[in-house]
Amino acid sequence: MSQRDRAARRALLLGAVILASLAARAAAADPDDDGSDWTAFQAPAATGTVLAPDTAEGGFSAPDRQSFDAKLRSKVLDQLCRQLKVNQDIGVGLPGDFSGTRLGLARYLATYPDNSLAVVDEERLNASFVHGFARELGGDASLTGGLSLSASITGTSMVVRRLDSKQSCDEVGRLANFTDIKTAVPMTAKRIAAMQLGELWRVPMTLTYGQGLSLSDILNNDGSGHIGSASITFGRSDAGTASMTLYRIADDQVRFRFRIDHVVIYNRGAGIYQTIPAIAFATDAHNILLRYFQKQIANQLDRYTSLWLTYGRSSSDGAKVLMEFVLDPRDPAQAEALARAARGDFAELVRMAVRMSTLHAGDADTLKDYERLRQDHAKQLGDPTYAASDNYRAKTHSFSFNLPLFIQHNATSLFGADAVTRYTGPGGRFRFYRADKSKSNEYFTLPWVGPMVKDNSQRDVETVTYAPPGSGPGEPIMVYIRNEGYLREPASTVRGNIEEMNGVLALAGAQRGETARARLQLPEDSIAPPAPKREADYGGEEPPAEPSDRKGWMSFTLVFNQKAVSDIVSASADQILKAFALAADRYDRPMADWLLAHGTFRGGKLEYDWRAARRAFPDEEDGAGAGSSRELENLARQAAAVVADVWSARDAKIPTARARRLAEIVGGKGRSGLAYEDILRVLVQLADPMDLTGDFVSNMKSTAKGVKDLNAHLVLKKGRAEVPMLRDAGATKSRFAEPSILTD
Repeated sequence: MSQRDRAARRALLLGAVILASLAARAAAADPDDDGSDWTAFQAPAATGTVLAPDTAEGGFSAPDRQSFDAKLRSKVLDQLCRQLKVNQDIGVGLPGDFSGTRLGLARYLATYPDNSLAVVDEERLNASFVHGFARELGGDASLTGGLSLSASITGTSMVVRRLDSKQSCDEVGRLANFTDIKTAVPMTAKRIAAMQLGELWRVPMTLTYGQGLSLSDILNNDGSGHIGSASITFGRSDAGTASMTLYRIADDQVRFRFRIDHVVIYNRGAGIYQTIPAIAFATDAHNILLRYFQKQIANQLDRYTSLWLTYGRSSSDGAKVLMEFVLDPRDPAQAEALARAARGDFAELVRMAVRMSTLHAGDADTLKDYERLRQDHAKQLGDPTYAASDNYRAKTHSFSFNLPLFIQHNATSLFGADAVTRYTGPGGRFRFYRADKSKSNEYFTLPWVGPMVKDNSQRDVETVTYAPPGSGPGEPIMVYIRNEGYLREPASTVRGNIEEMNGVLALAGAQRGETARARLQLPEDSIAPPAPKREADYGGEEPPAEPSDRKGWMSFTLVFNQKAVSDIVSASADQILKAFALAADRYDRPMADWLLAHGTFRGGKLEYDWRAARRAFPDEEDGAGAGSSRELENLARQAAAVVADVWSARDAKIPTARARRLAEIVGGKGRSGLAYEDILRVLVQLADPMDLTGDFVSNMKSTAKGVKDLNAHLVLKKGRAEVPMLRDAGATKSRFAEPSILTD
């Protein structure tokens, strides 16, 4: 047999082996496997509760999702009748600095994330004191310095009741039926037992006092009403809140929560304002209904005749305590015990709000208040189902710009830390470190109608550690959350955001030899199909522009378990540099690849031969390639900074310090300056894809024909174990998150 024949025979044998192997794999494979690790979430059978079932990943991001949905719906004319609101404030006639003391009544519709409706009845009393001191600092009286002192105590009674309908106009009759108004007091066993499923009662009492210092200057005043001004402000405020809620979460369960919160906030800000003269109108109506409409007109004129540009910074330091009891309202003894406890707490609310406003965050008196309340309630309700305290800090930066009728832009960034100590169940302490960046844009805003176009975005990363009682904290997990919301945006915008998420998922495990990364990508065509194609007409003209037909939101959650985090921070410099090069965009990729091939990481720097670099990327005289040397230098510096950032987390001495550093790095506070998706495209390559889990939820509609509602709930769980402590951490976060009006 010739050498050529032997080679051919070996090739045939090798081909047969490969085909047999592929056939065996196909036979053993799941016939329902569609090639994706994302699967539809299968909710368990109805449980008779208003608490929607969710994954551990989705539960962790649920508070952000609910808050995001509420902000997206704000000021938007979704359904005409949904904007109807009865809201009347009545002054009590106190003079001078106490003139802000008022009684209020409101009745309106609110919308849950699934678009179902609730009717809200709200009564409030606000007693306030405001006194200001001002002094002219310039000879022309344009420059003024001011000092303000303020204090207020606010009590609110709110009842939220679920409605069967999703059509707001069907509920106008009920909204106008004032005999249907319901209050949270009196709290009797009979009324508690009669609460509907999903009905919520809330009674918060808040005492706030603050001091402010300002410096303002009138930039122009032409006498026609065009007034421009600039101001710088500094302020400090103390707020103490005590609140209780009763929530019928099931036929046999009412959840009773008592919260105590004290926070100190320091604000610094600067702004430029320009007022455009508005149309004058009469305000001397003697009819309540006419006065209501005049107030609405005044509010709209004020909103649409002011231009502003502001920047602010604030820091907060606070402490919270929460107690929770779950009882059966069908049991007369339990209902009566709950009613007695609630009536006692109602009187306690004012006393505790006053006390909390005088405490320092973390003061031991906060825990004394908790222990005393726990003992008081134990006599009637038994030990709490859940109890914990949260010491928290946060720093926030904000920027806003308003050009009346055309655009309003708001952006905020936040870094916060929470230490939550549990006193019930397993006990222990959670630590949360959070970096958050949010923005909202509203375009073409019309009076009473609201913005015609809107897009909101939120990027959030949180790292979490848990320390069992008597033990030190374990290694952290990391959770990335991205929320996107739209009003009249084109399909390409939605798909573009999905592609950015997939840009992270597509690189998972790349530096660990993983090659099946397409399984981790979200199925774009099923969750964000493109708009229907429009053919050119018979005249050969171009088809019309893409319709702006999408409205709704989507939420993406990606969880790195403890092993994934450990693999990331323990990566070598070579792995990190390869990941950096692979994550570079198409403009930087040639330079990143060249640095990887010709550079040497030494002494914390990526060194290379600048002469060879000049030959590879010459600075052309005509300017077409000018700056290549500087771009390469910056890229090398950034690559080395990514290594330094990852190693700074690795070198942290304790897990909580490592968790904090990771949140800072992903939030853009690292040396590299990369943030969120840009840095995650690097980090995700260092983790095993099987150590990643996820959750994706969309609630999207289209006004275009032939496009169905884009509602989906997908989970990244296939073949993966549950992430330890994730569900517990999500429940803890949810309890201490700022509640919406629809939740407790």
